[in-house]
Amino acid sequence: MGLLLGPIFFENKNLKMKNAKKNRQLVGIDLFAGAGGFSLAAANVGIKIKAAVEMNQQACSTYTRNLIKKKHNPAKLFPCDINEIKLKDFLKAADLKKEECDVLMGGPPCQGFSTHRINDEGVDDPRNSLLLRYFEFVRHLKPKFFVVENVPGLLWKRHEKYLNKFLIEARKSKYTVYGPTVLNAQDFGVPQNRKRVFIIGVRNDLKLNFDWPPKPTHFSPTSKEAVTGSPLWVCT
Repeated sequence: MGLLLGPIFFENKNLKMKNAKKNRQLVGIDLFAGAGGFSLAAANVGIKIKAAVEMNQQACSTYTRNLIKKKHNPAKLFPCDINEIKLKDFLKAADLKKEECDVLMGGPPCQGFSTHRINDEGVDDPRNSLLLRYFEFVRHLKPKFFVVENVPGLLWKRHEKYLNKFLIEARKSKYTVYGPTVLNAQDFGVPQNRKRVFIIGVRNDLKLNFDWPPKPTHFSPTSKEAVTGSPLWVCT
């Protein structure tokens, strides 16, 4: 789902990112970066990823091979547990100052929220708190925008204390929150029936009109749009 970030977020027709310095390239930070889906989507629309955090060593190897060694201006990769990072040191190492980050993105580990878990399994999974750790970066960096992606299980009542606290903290920190919204990859031209939850935050001082949720670009063969010749779901 990370690769959907470009078409559904950065290319939003009413999203105008204004920089303090004219013509400065937009910069982003990718938390829980995995193999680099979000970073690749950002790069595809001209956003420079300054830093990425990922603790899985295999994912780090893939990220390094595809998104660092092949780039002229590679990101600074932090191959460690995000809980071990000191935010002041992080900014210095990434060569960033507060409020210089345009977009903070990330998909905190979702195993605790996964819908395959039964009864109350996963309620106290320590990985659930990483959603709130993500927000500590928002609070400290003050990005213009933040994007969170997770599994639909995040919306289950058993996990509402994590989600509600995240949303409350975002609004207290003067962000306008869009979502949580469930999007399906197949509705945007990806050959997968894959649902994910997105939460978007826009810093209030930007005063932007932001279209959300995005309109699907592809449709079911049995939908009314199919009759009009609109693009259909892509099949493998």
